[in-house]
Amino acid sequence: MRSSMMALVGALVLAGQSEAADLTGPGRFCGYAPIIDLLPGESVTVLEGGIHGGSFLWEGAFGSLKVHGIGWASRPKGRLIGPASNAKPARSKQRRVGGSYEIAIWNGGHGAAYFSSTTPFTARQVEAISRVSLFEEGQTPSDCQLRTMFSWE
Repeated sequence: MRSSMMALVGALVLAGQSEAADLTGPGRFCGYAPIIDLLPGESVTVLEGGIHGGSFLWEGAFGSLKVHGIGWASRPKGRLIGPASNAKPARSKQRRVGGSYEIAIWNGGHGAAYFSSTTPFTARQVEAISRVSLFEEGQTPSDCQLRTMFSWE
């Protein structure tokens, strides 16, 4: 019974009149753990969701990044650049994981996001990642025009 209920877990996207495939900026996107103030021309496409996190594709003038956000995470592996603060999450150095490159950010608590790219990150992509803040399970970020939430239905 419990495993059947777990199989029913999915992400429900609430974005005004928008469909999941066209969450476009400008607007504040709050998804799983990342908070991104989308600029005009940037978009988010939800890929999948689960109990503690989910993934989406973030596209803009910087290119395209796959993002996996976790609202109940532990410290990411690898060397972190600077400590996490209320104003800015800690960021990991770029590292190779499997066949892709990865940068993680962590809020020092339970919020984390992993950004991946098939090619090494560009300066524009790292700059875009630096605009991302995090929340974690139990917190409700403010001013979200676009958001994902979880539903047991």
